[in-house]
Amino acid sequence: MNRYFLRFALLISALWLTSCATTPSAIAPQNKSLSWDNRVQTLSGIENWDLKALIAIRNNADANSASLTWQQKKQNYSLSLFGPLGTNSFVLTGAPGKVTLQNPQGQTFSAATPELLLAQQTGWQLPVSYLQYWIRGLPVPNVPAEKHFDTYNHLSELTQQGWKVQFLRYTSTGHVDLPSKIFINSPTLSVKIIISQWQL
Repeated sequence: MNRYFLRFALLISALWLTSCATTPSAIAPQNKSLSWDNRVQTLSGIENWDLKALIAIRNNADANSASLTWQQKKQNYSLSLFGPLGTNSFVLTGAPGKVTLQNPQGQTFSAATPELLLAQQTGWQLPVSYLQYWIRGLPVPNVPAEKHFDTYNHLSELTQQGWKVQFLRYTSTGHVDLPSKIFINSPTLSVKIIISQWQL
């Protein structure tokens, strides 16, 4: 087996093996006295980012894994998913009123929402619109939520619209703490994201 493929497979396997470790790991934040309201204000102000991560997605019938790069520029975003050695790449691009997906064959598709587009082309029922908030450690605004916090007022667990989101690790980037390990579960889908790099 190609050693690069083996390394990738081992990394993805680690995503699932760590699923039993559900105790959040709180880091010492940049500002220990920062309240949750202040964290919301700070995190909501982050509109541009680049991140790199590993993502594993499992539903009742299938399991998939990939490297993820996410570029966000205000309301515009590009999510690229790559398999081992750059194979099986998908690129999801969104802007107000327009969402497109390019598949590994280079074909481009569009739909009204990223959720509908991914469901049509990949079968994944992934709440992309919600992820734009969860990835920053925020609940989706104006949607009922059950929230739990760690010692430093980071969001540690969130339930919204039937999704349970666990923020198991944070990392300090600049002057803000951002999630670096997130598990997302619904009755039909499990998503695990381990972020290796944040750039703001």
